[in-house]
Amino acid sequence: MGELDGARDLLIDALGRQSAFWGVGKVTGQLYAVLYLSDRPLSLGELAESLGVTKGNVSVAMRSLEALGMVRRSLPAGDRRVFFEAEPDVWLIARRVLERRSKPEFDESFRLVDEGAALAAAGPASPARDFAVARLAALQGFYAELDAIVAAVLRLDPRRLARLLRLTAGRRAGGRAAR
Repeated sequence: MGELDGARDLLIDALGRQSAFWGVGKVTGQLYAVLYLSDRPLSLGELAESLGVTKGNVSVAMRSLEALGMVRRSLPAGDRRVFFEAEPDVWLIARRVLERRSKPEFDESFRLVDEGAALAAAGPASPARDFAVARLAALQGFYAELDAIVAAVLRLDPRRLARLLRLTAGRRAGGRAAR
């Protein structure tokens, strides 16, 4: 069991780091990792014990995971406790996260950059204005491409997207994706 415990601990660390990076909270990612590698639904108490955190902390994190569609409740007959199980389809989760979290943030960022570009362009002619306008135009182009990528990801069937990624990764020399 030592290797399995080690693998579990590494996944908990990895997903904790990723969720902290994305602003969801370290414990949220760690809890998903615990559930992802669990062969059965777990109660709030079991989840709290597995990470050494409070049930309240687990409860808050589980609400976030439920909102993102990363976990679902399981209510066994005759038991008043709530149990949770992970959504195992990571492509489905990625789509849900993009649909529910990233797209509104992208749209607001796009709007603010567009507003800033228009404001800069309306200023008096000067080398500083021309520099700012050029930089903002480049950023607008990047945002337009990023928005197109997100839209394409959301349109594609996850299996088709995975095949496309494998195809493009195979064309790159070295790197993580080509492994």
